[in-house]
Amino acid sequence: MVIKNEHILDVASTPVYSDVVRLFTYPCALLLVAMSVLAMSPAAAGDPKAKAPVTWSWNGKDAWLPSGKAPRCGNFRLQAPAQVAALDGWLPPGRLNETAGYYKAHGALRFTDPSATGTVSSAVDGYFVRGAAYRENRDGQMNGPGSTVQYLVDIQHPCGFLVRYDHLRTLSPALQRIFDRSIPVGEDSRTTNVKPVKISKGQVLATAVSVPDQPSPRQFDFGVYDLRGKQQSLHGAGWLAEHGSGAELADFAICWPRLMGSTGVQIEALPNIAPQDGTDIC
Repeated sequence: MVIKNEHILDVASTPVYSDVVRLFTYPCALLLVAMSVLAMSPAAAGDPKAKAPVTWSWNGKDAWLPSGKAPRCGNFRLQAPAQVAALDGWLPPGRLNETAGYYKAHGALRFTDPSATGTVSSAVDGYFVRGAAYRENRDGQMNGPGSTVQYLVDIQHPCGFLVRYDHLRTLSPALQRIFDRSIPVGEDSRTTNVKPVKISKGQVLATAVSVPDQPSPRQFDFGVYDLRGKQQSLHGAGWLAEHGSGAELADFAICWPRLMGSTGVQIEALPNIAPQDGTDIC
């Protein structure tokens, strides 16, 4: 909307109406300026016109692709997902157990408290993009006798990092509402995509983990993946499948304590829960 200058001058030149025109013109001009500022401002959070965050999706074969132009990661750093003082052990990512024949690209952390009560928080600013809810019992059987609901949570940073939590038991109220609304308890741990929900670094995700009566009931899985490109390709897709893993995450897993500064050093100094397992990532 543009008011041509000559129109204002023509009317203002009539002496009888000059004062009225001035009173009318100035508020209109201010209104136009305000409208222009609003038009140029970014949409407010929650507005349907707000720009969607960049998310990353697996192409089903060998790469993760961003939904748009991803921001630079810069000096990317993680916050520990639990207070080190509350932990008594960890599992490095990239573990191979030759006897059992499995490979785990993710790691794990174990609370000292035998009740498995402990605060699990977000290690990164990002978006909750998908999750899973399933039942598992003390013997690791899904939907077996005495099963307890377990929650898996994937949080992505738009620059290309994925942080996965698994074996969460008591979710924060905010996260529980999302699961109740959008992610039903399934027969297995296959994930369900959700509309991205903003998560802040340090935000509480859960306050208890694991299956209550497991032999090691204090442990939750924690994995970090750099989706921008393959991080390690020591194992082919066939080998990974034979060892209970998949290229979708295994090829992108990283040694996450190294992105946590001095806190990461403290975590690596904790007792290794499974020292017999080797690691090809850390």
